[in-house]
Amino acid sequence: MSNLLDAMGNEVDAADVAGDARAVELLAEIEPGPLAMMLLAGIEVSALDEGARIDVAAAWERQQSWVAARAQAALAEVVAVPVRASEMVAAQEWRAELVAASLRWSPMSAANRLEVADRLVRHLPLAFGLLTAGDISFRHAWVLADAVAELLPAEMMAVEAKVVERAPSQTVAQFRRSVRRAVIEAAPEFAAAQHANAVRARGVRRVAYPDGMAAVVAVMPAADAETVYLALDADARKTAAEAGAQVRTTARTAAHTTGAVTGDEMPIDARRADALLAWAQQALAAPGLPTRQGRRVEVQVVIDLPTLLGLADNPAELVGYGPITAGAAGALAADARWRRLVVDPVTGCLLDYGTRVYRPPQELVDYVVARDRHCRFPGCHRRADTCDVDHVHPAGMGGKTAARS
Repeated sequence: MSNLLDAMGNEVDAADVAGDARAVELLAEIEPGPLAMMLLAGIEVSALDEGARIDVAAAWERQQSWVAARAQAALAEVVAVPVRASEMVAAQEWRAELVAASLRWSPMSAANRLEVADRLVRHLPLAFGLLTAGDISFRHAWVLADAVAELLPAEMMAVEAKVVERAPSQTVAQFRRSVRRAVIEAAPEFAAAQHANAVRARGVRRVAYPDGMAAVVAVMPAADAETVYLALDADARKTAAEAGAQVRTTARTAAHTTGAVTGDEMPIDARRADALLAWAQQALAAPGLPTRQGRRVEVQVVIDLPTLLGLADNPAELVGYGPITAGAAGALAADARWRRLVVDPVTGCLLDYGTRVYRPPQELVDYVVARDRHCRFPGCHRRADTCDVDHVHPAGMGGKTAARS
């Protein structure tokens, strides 16, 4: 401690560090590490002005980068323990399992972290140096190490050389774009092959969010995604302009007293979502679509009668998503086709055709799909209307065509 204070020209006394704005300025010149953290820990941040408080936060961020670099170095040493070539795969798996158990990571995450640490320390020394000095965050280092994972060592060095100089002044998003460009320049054939593989893996998936919300995530070539977005944006702005014109016409002819969000007050993001929904509704209404369990493809909501009538607030179920509020289900009920499924209050069974009928009639199919919502195999959550409707017990062995057998 005394040596460090001497190096600082005795401008800061250890007893006066707390609340001393000059100490904060000098901390920016101290390399990250234990001594800098000791000084930071003694500063009374609440006594500083706004600018000095931000400087303290920035200094702590530099310490976090230093700590992350030390952790990566330690993980890289785990990988560096020599083993026979014939034992390499088993050793890697064992190390990942050991690290996962010790650090409470999943084995897959542990294996990935070990690979990143080894790559960063052994093949990306410039980036590792910046991380150790606190000049970039661990997120920056991760972006680079992950992007060059499948490149040859010489290609890794070429990418690193192109991006490290500007890295300290870039956000993570800006740095990621720089790295992508550098990878394409350093290994164009590899980048082209990766893109072709990614195009083949394109797809759409649903992601459930809280509060009765969900996301539809479409992964596709960037140009195609831009096409979709521009189309949604154009449609949204068209409807916004039309709604705004209608509001202005209404305002000129009558007093506008409502406080609700109407017309051009609706956010453009919400209008883009509405434009996508309008397309989907139109697509589902088109003739000739394949059926599921004898019915047209449709959004399904299961709700009990008291809640539908407004006498209860029991959760409803949006099939394929899960529980939704009674209010959300009620809003859907205003524009829906309903199928009433009355069940025996004791047995819960709708129909029992015994062994006289092998294929379940449509009424029974509707009931089973509505009752189960999803596949009944343990752990499977596939929608019931995409599954096979079959006997629990084989019909040839006396299994009944019934809701319960």
